[in-house]
Amino acid sequence: MFQHVVVAAHFGSAAPALLRSIQQLKKQGTREFTLVDVLRSHDPESGDEAQRQAVQRRLEETRDRLKDEQTTVHVELRIGQPAHELSTLARAREADLIVLGSRGESAFREFLRGSTVLQLARKTTTPLLIEPVDTEGASVTDFSSLLLATDFSDSATAAEDMALRLAPAASHVIFAHVVDHDAVEDEGEAEATRHAEERLAALAGRVSGGDATIDKRLGRGTPSQQIRQLADDSNTGLIIIGKRGNSPVRELMLGSTTAAMVRRTTRPLLIVPTPRRGI
Repeated sequence: MFQHVVVAAHFGSAAPALLRSIQQLKKQGTREFTLVDVLRSHDPESGDEAQRQAVQRRLEETRDRLKDEQTTVHVELRIGQPAHELSTLARAREADLIVLGSRGESAFREFLRGSTVLQLARKTTTPLLIEPVDTEGASVTDFSSLLLATDFSDSATAAEDMALRLAPAASHVIFAHVVDHDAVEDEGEAEATRHAEERLAALAGRVSGGDATIDKRLGRGTPSQQIRQLADDSNTGLIIIGKRGNSPVRELMLGSTTAAMVRRTTRPLLIVPTPRRGI
């Protein structure tokens, strides 16, 4: 599934959670990791040789703890803007996933400051797993409990395919759609609901193999709020959602629902970009 994973490794209090996420990914079959730290180009410390050597040592120590006979671990120390460096590296190395930890917008200053997590979500053409970290530094990622949030648009197709690939190894999968106000206005509530139920049933019917319990859920209202509430109510281990953008220009079109989820989710969030189809 995720053969090569790029991990944003400079997270202080989030580091233990990221290490646990790596162990989860090993169980999923990941055999190659690249640990990345980025010193900001405008930070005075980026030009300090002692600082760079200290960061390099931390990366190498982490690498040595993680590698084994089945696992290859690379390290990369870069200078620049974190979102750009992570997305560029992942694309150049043909990675299958980027993983980073987040304690919410107020704590982005640890490494991905300000809105950099949102910037990375916009820029990336590689699936992005945002790992929230609570005050105990705990990770709650659970690949056995999945929630796919879809609006059935072209932007959701890659996320749907990802959920279908992960579903056979899961124990519980929820396929969810929120009937928003626009759909009700355009089609009427009864027709919008019927249409959504048919689409969810068709999607759930594509699950092949495994013993997962499959649920189909419809919500009404603001999509990001409904998705978060459903994830909390079902104790979901991983939310899967798509993002807009299938060309270098459109990559910046993250979508309001996905952007709201990035800002506010307290559960692991896997953002799956639409593959590029040209410039």
